[in-house]
Order: sequence, then C-alpha cells, then structure tokens
Amino acid sequence: MLIVLLAMMFTATGANAQNSTDKRRAEDGLFNHLSVGLNYGLTGAGIDVAMPVHRLVTVRAGISGWDLGDIKFKAINTATEVTQMQMVEEDAVKQAQLVDKVELAVKPNFWNFYLLGEVHPFKNLPFYFSTGLFVGSQNFIHFRNTNDGGLGFLYDANQKVEDYNSIFRTNYPPIGLKFGDYVFTADENGNIDVRMKTNAVKPYLGVGFGQHLAKVHRVSVAVDAGLLFWGTPKFVLNNDTEIKSSGRNSGISGALSWLKAWPNLQVRVAYKIF
Repeated sequence: MLIVLLAMMFTATGANAQNSTDKRRAEDGLFNHLSVGLNYGLTGAGIDVAMPVHRLVTVRAGISGWDLGDIKFKAINTATEVTQMQMVEEDAVKQAQLVDKVELAVKPNFWNFYLLGEVHPFKNLPFYFSTGLFVGSQNFIHFRNTNDGGLGFLYDANQKVEDYNSIFRTNYPPIGLKFGDYVFTADENGNIDVRMKTNAVKPYLGVGFGQHLAKVHRVSVAVDAGLLFWGTPKFVLNNDTEIKSSGRNSGISGALSWLKAWPNLQVRVAYKIF
C-alpha cells in the first residue's frame, strides 16, 4: 500500500511539473499570440500584425504609406535668364523667353511593406529595440507640369542649347524649370516628368515604447521612432537620367546629400486576437 501511495505522489508531482513547464512554454512559445494593429506616422498610415517568436522577441509585419494630392507651385523658366547674344538671337530661345513661370504639380507617393524584429530586453519595462526592412516605393516625389504637353517650347530651346554646346564646345546651362539648384528639362512630349528617387529596399533601425501584444487587456498602444536608410536621393528624368545640380542658390543638393535616411515616428494601436 505504501508503495502505491508513493507512486501516486510522484505521478502527481510529475504532472504538476509538466503542467508548469507547458504553461511556461505557452507563454514563451512561437506564434502563440497574435495582434492586429493600425498605425500612423511619418511613413504614412497602415495596418500590420505582431507575433512573439521568443519571450524577448516580437516580429511585426505590415504595410504603410501615403498617397497625397498634388501640391502646386510656380517654377521659374530659366530661358528668361539667358543673356548670351548668340543664344538670345535664336528663334527657339526667343519663344521660350516669352513665358516667365510655369505651374508644376508635386505629388508625394510613398508605400512600403515592412518586416521588423523587436527585442524587449526589460521584463518590467515596455521598452524595445527594433530592426528590419522596409521594401517599396523608389519614387518619393513626382514633379509634372499641369498643362500636359504644353512645354514643347522649352524642349526646343534646350535642344538648341545642347546643339550649341556640342558643336562649339560651349558650356551653356540647360533651359527648363528651376527647382532650387536643379533645372528640370522638358521631354520630347512637351512635359516635365521628374522623380525624386531612393532605394527600394530600406534597412530600418529604431526604438519604441509600449506594447504590441497586450498583457492584461486586449488593446495596446506603442510608439516607434527610427530611421529608414534609403540611400542618397536623386532627381531623375522619365528615362532614368540623373539631373545634375548646379551647386548654387538654394542648396537643395546639399540637403539631399545628407538626407540618406527618412525619419519615422509612428503610433500603433493594436488589438490582441489571442
């Protein structure tokens, strides 16, 4: 009888230990929780999901971005600044000099899928480090004239400048629309079609505060701050030819040279499904 009682005690102790281990594994397990969140910030608005892969590590994947409407402004026609007599006498340049400014529409467009790993090093503090990749838009901003096909006179004038530079080995600047220390030239269709281009794959580093998976309630809130490393932005024509800066006036080229990363400040509100 004593042997039977001892056997029953060991069995119960083993079962309790197993239950405790199973519970701990459930808490620290792989993909044993799931939350769905809405986020908004400097990378746009989006939706994502978060799942634990370890008691210290959470993986978050989703999409975010913006597609804003056109922002319109008047750009100076550089033909009006041409003073060289041999160029002023050309009919194409004379025609271009009749127009002082042209309206351009700027369209910001930025969409990315992302996959982030987040390390929560402190058990009792909702602070974490995050790293991962954003993959998506290369064209951050698109410039285009509002009078579609109406800039043939700029194309003709710039062609005359290119001919002069080729034949007489001169160095006249291009004729087009001024944007800081850049000149956007018209294409053969009479349009300005210029994009500010970045890398499609953007590594990310950041820090955050809050919870992506609520511990007590279903709803949680977290705030992220970090940088998307997208390379040095550049302006390109519709044929992917890079536009070179004059290096003067506004200093936009200088600003782009150090803007190798896009800042992110994002607020996420999530609901834990299980």
